[in-house]
Amino acid sequence: MKFIKRLITVLLVSLIIILAGVYFWLRSTRPVYDGTLTLNGLEDKVSIFYDDFGVPHIYASNAHDAYFALGYAQAQERLFQMVMIRQATSGRLSEILGKDFIGIDKMMRTLSIRKTAEKNAAHFFSTIDEPYKRQALAYLEGINSFIENGTLPVEFTLIGFKPEKFTPADIYTAIGYMALGFTAALEQEPMVTYIQEKLGDKYLMDFGIVAPDTNGVAVNRENETEVLNLVFSSGNFQDIFPLPIWNSSNNWVLSKEWSKSNKVLLANDTHIKYSQPAVWYEAHLNYPGFEMFGYYLPVVPYPLMGHNRHYGWGLTIFPFDNMDLYREKQNPENENQYRSGDQWENYRVVKETIRVKDSEDLPYNVRYTRHGPVLNDAFKEIARLEKQPVSLWWAPNEMVSTALQALYRITNANDINDFEKGIQLIDLIGLNVVYGDADDNIAWWAAGSIPERPPHVNSKLILDGTSGKDDVIGFYPFDFNPKSINPPNGFLCTTNNPPPPVDGQIIPGYYFPGYRYERIKKLVNTKQKWDVPAMKQIQLDNTSDRDTRLVRLILENCLVFTGADNPGKTAATAISELKWWDGSSNVSGIGVTIYNQLVYFILRNTMLDELGEKNFEKTAGSVLVRSSLESLLTDKNSVWWDNVNTPDKKETREDIFTLSLTQTIDALTKQFGEDVSEWQWGKVHTLTHEHPIGKKKPFDKIFNVGPFAKSGSNEVIDKESFHYSADGIYPVLGGPAMRLLLDFGDPDHALSIIPTGQSGNIMSPHYADQAEMFVNGHYRIQYMDMPELKKKQKLELVPER
Repeated sequence: MKFIKRLITVLLVSLIIILAGVYFWLRSTRPVYDGTLTLNGLEDKVSIFYDDFGVPHIYASNAHDAYFALGYAQAQERLFQMVMIRQATSGRLSEILGKDFIGIDKMMRTLSIRKTAEKNAAHFFSTIDEPYKRQALAYLEGINSFIENGTLPVEFTLIGFKPEKFTPADIYTAIGYMALGFTAALEQEPMVTYIQEKLGDKYLMDFGIVAPDTNGVAVNRENETEVLNLVFSSGNFQDIFPLPIWNSSNNWVLSKEWSKSNKVLLANDTHIKYSQPAVWYEAHLNYPGFEMFGYYLPVVPYPLMGHNRHYGWGLTIFPFDNMDLYREKQNPENENQYRSGDQWENYRVVKETIRVKDSEDLPYNVRYTRHGPVLNDAFKEIARLEKQPVSLWWAPNEMVSTALQALYRITNANDINDFEKGIQLIDLIGLNVVYGDADDNIAWWAAGSIPERPPHVNSKLILDGTSGKDDVIGFYPFDFNPKSINPPNGFLCTTNNPPPPVDGQIIPGYYFPGYRYERIKKLVNTKQKWDVPAMKQIQLDNTSDRDTRLVRLILENCLVFTGADNPGKTAATAISELKWWDGSSNVSGIGVTIYNQLVYFILRNTMLDELGEKNFEKTAGSVLVRSSLESLLTDKNSVWWDNVNTPDKKETREDIFTLSLTQTIDALTKQFGEDVSEWQWGKVHTLTHEHPIGKKKPFDKIFNVGPFAKSGSNEVIDKESFHYSADGIYPVLGGPAMRLLLDFGDPDHALSIIPTGQSGNIMSPHYADQAEMFVNGHYRIQYMDMPELKKKQKLELVPER
C-alpha cells in the first residue's frame, strides 16, 4: 500500500509539474503590454500606451520607428493571421495544413494574386526612393523583429511551423487578398450563360438578368433539371476559402447642417465574414507632424479606414465588374494550343510546385491564354459547365498597382484636395469612399479602375475569346468615376448599391439591391439634428422594410390566411405574430423566426422540382436568389411557380404560399412546441467566431468565440447574413467587422467596436474582450488625448546600443 501511495503521489506531482510547465509556457506566449523591450533596428525610443482594450497608441520621434513599432505590436497580436493571409492567398496552405487544402491552393495559384504581388513589389521596391517605401520596409522590419525575438503564439507549435520573414511582396499579397471580394463572376457568369443558352431569358427574368439581343430560346424540358442543377451547384467561393472575404458594408456622412455639434458626422461599418481573430486591427500612430487612428489589415502598413482631428474616411465595396470570363477554343489536334483570331497560339504554361505537409510535392501547371489563366483545371464546376477552356481576365492581374501609394497619400493628406489625389491612385479594387473633415467638407468618391468594354458586351455572360471583339478596351480615366462633393442636401451614403449612371452609361457590377441605403436615408430624414448617440440607432437598426412588404404580399395571397382553411390555435397565433411583425430582427422576436422559415419553404416549393433535392440547399444559399427574393415573389406569372412534376396541373403563387405557410407552422411547432412565444430569433440565429484551428474539435472549445444569440438579418443595416435552411437554424455567416461613429465636434472620442478583440493570441486578455459588447450593441471610445492615455499600460521599445 505504501508503494501504491508513493506511486500515486509521484504521478500527481509529475502531473502538476507538467501542467505548471505548460501553463508557464503558454503564459510566455502572451503579448507584452508593459515594461521595456530592447530591439535591434530602432533609431530612438518608442512609447506604446495600451488602452483598456489593447489598442496601441504609438508615440515615436520619427516615421521609421513609428512604423517599426506598429509592425512589432501588430505581429505580437496577429502573427498567425498574417501568415494565414500570406499562405492562403499565395496558394500555400497545403504546406502547413496538409492535403485537404490542395484544391484551394490550385484555385489561388490560378487566380495569380501572388504572382501579381511579386510583380508589383519588384517594380516599386527595386529602389527605395520615396517615403511610403521606407515606411513600408520599417513596418516589415517590426514584424520580422517579433518573429526573431518574440515568443511565437501557440498555433505555430500545434501545426509545427515557423514562419519565414515578411517582404514587400507580402504587402501586395495582403492587398490582393482584399480583391477576393470581387470573385462573383467566377460563380455567376457560367451559371447565367448556361441558362441563357439552354433555357432562355424567362428563367433569368426574376433574377434581374436579361441577356441582350435574344428572342427567347426554346425550352427543352428534357434537360431542364440538369441545367438548373448546374446553375446552383457552383459553391460560394467564400464558403470554401478559409479566411474571411469582404462582401458588403455601410457608410454615410452628414454635413454640419444635420449635426447638433454643427460639425460633420461620419459612420462606417464594413461587412465581412466573421472569424477569429477579427479582421481589422486598430492602432493610433503618432510622430512629429503626423497622427492617425486607423483600422489596419494585417501586413498592410497603412489603415484602410481612419481619422485624425482634421479629417476621416470610411469605406464600402464598390462592386463594379472587373472580371470577365472568356470561352476559348481548344485546338483539337494539339492540346497545347488555343484559337486566337485566325491562328492557333500556344498556351503560356507556368509550372508550379505545391508543397504538401506530410506528403510528396505536387506538380501543378497553370495555363495562360492572352486573356489570363485557364480556370477549368482548378475550378471543378466551371469544368463541368464548360467543355472548352475558360480563361479569366481580371483587372488586378493586368496592372501595376498604385494601391499602396494611394493608402499613403490618403493617410498623409493635408486637405480634401490632397485626399482626392490619393483616391485617384486606388486601382486594384472598387471602393466607395466617404469623407468628412473639420473644415465642414463632406464627399463621396467611387474609386477604382473601371474596365471599358465594347458597347455590345454583356459582362455577366461568358464572352467569346477567339475573335477579340469582346476584349476589354482598357480602363476609364478617374474623371469617369462617380463622385459627389458637398452636395446641397448634406447627406452621402453607400451600401454597395448601384451608383447613378455616368453620362447615361450604367456601370456594370454585382451590386446589392439598395435596401440598406433606403433604410438609412429614411431614418436620417426622421430627425433634423443628429449626434453620435442617436447615430447608434441607425447603425444598429435591424428592421427590413422589404420583409414587411413581402409578409403583406404573402398573407394577402395565402388561402390559410384568407379563410379558405380554419387554422388551429397555434397556427392562428403564429399567423397573428407574422401579420403584426414590424420587420425587426431582435433576439426576442417571433415574427422574424416565422418569416425566415417561411421564405425557405417558399423557395423550396418553388424550385425543388427544377433543381432536385441534391442541389436545392445551394439555391437557398445563393446570393443571387437572396438578392432577387422580392422580384421573384412579386411576379405572380413567374415560370418558377409551376411544378414541372405535375403536368396535369399548373400551380399558382397562391398554392405555393399556402403550402409553405402550413409547412412553416408545422416545422416550428415540431422545433419549439406549440407555445409560439418560444419561437424566438435568438435561439436559431447565433454567432460563433471561428478560428482556423477551431475548425477541428476539440480545438473549437479553445479557439472559437461564441456562440451568442444575435440580432440582425439579411439586408438590414445591421446585416447579419445567413442561409435559409430546412432545420430552422441560421448560423450567422458575416456582418460588421468594425463600427465607427465620428463627430468632428469631438474627434478625440470617436466610438468604435470590433467583433471579438484586438488580439489573435489565445493567451491575451484582449482575445475576446469586445465580443459581448459587440453582440449587445455597445461601443468603446477611441482615445486620442495624451493625458487620458498616460493612465494606461505603457510599453517602451528601446534601440540596442
